[in-house]
Amino acid sequence: MTLTALNRWQASALHLALSAAIAVLVVTLMLLVWYPQQYFTAMGGGTLILILIGVDVVVGPLITLIIFDPKKKGLRFDLAVIAALQLAALAYGVSVMFAARPVYNVFVVDRFEVIAANAVDADSLAKAGAEYRTLPLTGPKIIAARQPDDAKRLADIVLSAANGGPDLANLPELYVPYAQFRQNAAKSARPLADLARRQPQQAAAIQAFVAASGRAEAAVGFLPMKARNQDMALIVDNKSGDIVGILPVHPW
Repeated sequence: MTLTALNRWQASALHLALSAAIAVLVVTLMLLVWYPQQYFTAMGGGTLILILIGVDVVVGPLITLIIFDPKKKGLRFDLAVIAALQLAALAYGVSVMFAARPVYNVFVVDRFEVIAANAVDADSLAKAGAEYRTLPLTGPKIIAARQPDDAKRLADIVLSAANGGPDLANLPELYVPYAQFRQNAAKSARPLADLARRQPQQAAAIQAFVAASGRAEAAVGFLPMKARNQDMALIVDNKSGDIVGILPVHPW
């Protein structure tokens, strides 16, 4: 099929189909690799997808519909410019999604904090242990952050965080395996009955989660999980501190 055999509606529809196919591939990558499970909602993936769809799936084909004329000289050049601009916008959008992807879910004191790649402190990253110097590419890892032994260093971090600077969860030099602190998480976990009292409209969802987990309600507890877009409840085993799952219920 040649360009001269198409009218503007057919050309726009073809452009839309190609754009949608590319968008589906990108969204699939986003959902399965960078923003798995509840992290998509917690980190605001929906907003990023809307931007992607707006630029890649809507704007490009719409411009094609407006400018397409099979008799127009230079039509191939115009379409090439549209494609180049669209690809550039797509590349930018993907880079934003990649930079904003969650890389760590960090247990700190009595809560979890989901940290995006662009929220990791660069100076601290250079001082981190070898296993934490490279940010994960396939979804966030569950880890913990220890408090520094130096009281002044801890005070500096607290002051920095109070003024919008990096907190414990943003400093890879303080990262340790979650196994070292999972008993702390188990001790800090609160009964799910407390969560149901705080969010009575979510009682059915909480009960459904417990039933699906195969555990008794008394065997699990929740800890707040802070995230960029929506805070949730992270469920742990009350004895082992093992992660059971993430419940999309406001924990505060």
